[in-house]
Amino acid sequence: MKKERIREKTLADLKRAKQATFDNLPKTADAPKAKPEKSIVIQLTHAAKEDELDLAISFRLLPSRMHFSNLQLDLHFDGDKVNTYRVAIPPSRLLSDELEFPIALDMTGISAGEHVIKVELSEKWMTGEVLAYASEYVVVQYSPVRKEDRYVKVPLVRKIDGAFRIVLPEEKELYDALEKGNREEANAKRDKY
Repeated sequence: MKKERIREKTLADLKRAKQATFDNLPKTADAPKAKPEKSIVIQLTHAAKEDELDLAISFRLLPSRMHFSNLQLDLHFDGDKVNTYRVAIPPSRLLSDELEFPIALDMTGISAGEHVIKVELSEKWMTGEVLAYASEYVVVQYSPVRKEDRYVKVPLVRKIDGAFRIVLPEEKELYDALEKGNREEANAKRDKY
C-alpha cells in the first residue's frame, strides 16, 4: 500500500518535471475556474408551547460541502433586533446541503396577537464583503397557552341543601374502611358461636 503511494507520487513528479517541447505543448491553456456563486435559501417553521415559541430555521447553503462558511444570523421580533448568532460551517463531505438552526423564544409577558419574526442570514468575508444574503419572515398568530387552559374545567359543588347525604370521593374511602371493619367484626363473632 505504501509502495504504491510512493510510485504514484514519483510518477506524478516525473510528469510535472518533463520539459515542454514543440511536440508536447499543452493543447489549450486552462482558464481559471470561476468560483461558484453562493446562495442561501431559508424556510421558517414554528410551534407554540407554554410560554415559549419554538422556531426552526432551515436553510440551504449552496455550495456548502467543500467550502468553509461563516454565517451571521440576525433574529428580529416585531421590527426589533433580538439577537445575532455567528455560525461557522466547516467543509465536510458528511454535511448535507440542508441545515437547521433551532431557537426557542421565551414568550413570557408577550401579548396575544400577530407578531412578525424575521430572520436575516448572510455570509460575510473577513473584509466585510457580503458573499450571500437571504431573509425570510413569518407572521405568527400567538396566543399564550397556559397550564390552566389545558385542564378540564368542571364546577365544584360547595353546598347541598336537603335531608340526604351525598358521599364525596374523599369520604368514600373512610366509609369503605368502616364497612370493611364491620364485616370483619361480624365474621369474627360468627366463628365464635
